[in-house]
Amino acid sequence: MAWDMQVVPPPKVLYTFKGTKEVAKWRVFSDNSFGGSSSAALELSPSGKSASFSGCVSKKMTEGSELIRSGYCGMNSVMRWNLDLQPYDFLTFRVKGDGNTYTANIRLDQFTGGDEEAWQARLKPTKTGEWEDVHVDFKEFIFTFRGRTVQNQEAFAGMARKSVMAVGITIGASEDMEESTPFQLEVESIKADTHPLSPEEYQRRAFEGLIDGRQY
Repeated sequence: MAWDMQVVPPPKVLYTFKGTKEVAKWRVFSDNSFGGSSSAALELSPSGKSASFSGCVSKKMTEGSELIRSGYCGMNSVMRWNLDLQPYDFLTFRVKGDGNTYTANIRLDQFTGGDEEAWQARLKPTKTGEWEDVHVDFKEFIFTFRGRTVQNQEAFAGMARKSVMAVGITIGASEDMEESTPFQLEVESIKADTHPLSPEEYQRRAFEGLIDGRQY
């Protein structure tokens, strides 16, 4: 390896959506299960190379609902085994947006490990109706409980990426949204990626066992 050049480690492909079997690994959910009126579906797109996450986010609540607020839909996939994403710096979502803002979610095998705990970051495609790579740095993720930011984030010392058990995408109703808002996000792939490394940073990560120096 030439030590006067930066190194760009290859990305790790976490998910692709190139067939019904890959799409079937994902679970779709909404507030509809708890007295809300939102709806969502995840289907293989006509091209057969991506998945279409679509539906309607609604602020309406049914009579007798115990929800404090409504208006959310999501998709997630729990992995068969936990992933160590410590060597990587950010996630890359290959998506076709619709003008809405989404949220990237990561669940770790820590604390109680329940569905109500997640690390979340803003996922905002900038091009409507066009394919693009949206990068979400791991430093942007904050710890949440039931979709709300947990106070005193310093107590969690950042997101530990050693035991990632699930990745997902959600959309929630914001104050400026209409009472009912349709959405459609096409997803082609989700990857873990790395910033170019300086020789010094490469040596440090190789020494700590975070990358395989034999690759370069």
